[in-house]
Amino acid sequence: RGGYVYQKGYCECFVSPDKAQELASMVENHRSMNLYAVNNRGDELKVNVGEEGVTALTWGVFPCREIIQPTIFDPNIFLVWAEEAFSLWTSRWLSLYEMESNSFDLIESIRDSYFLVAIIDNILSME
Repeated sequence: RGGYVYQKGYCECFVSPDKAQELASMVENHRSMNLYAVNNRGDELKVNVGEEGVTALTWGVFPCREIIQPTIFDPNIFLVWAEEAFSLWTSRWLSLYEMESNSFDLIESIRDSYFLVAIIDNILSME
């Protein structure tokens, strides 16, 4: 009550290898942004990332209280989540379709080639 909650811009999604490269190029030109990406094989893309990489995404400031930091981004945790996310393509999606069907082949192709991408914008807008 009577405080403020701050949140950095954060986006996480699956994208094709071409789009991952486009996003990496875009983030390279914006030093305030970080990009982490990994595909199902474990190939990683990192742009504007320092040694540590752990960063707060949201935190709260309230009168007479310590800073509350409920959400962080940790690249190591992101890699663990990525393994789970890619396994869902198999356990949840591929299991819905017949092997060798067009839908099965499409989902398998996405699972095997796309990147899970996380982009963080470290500039806070006060608007």
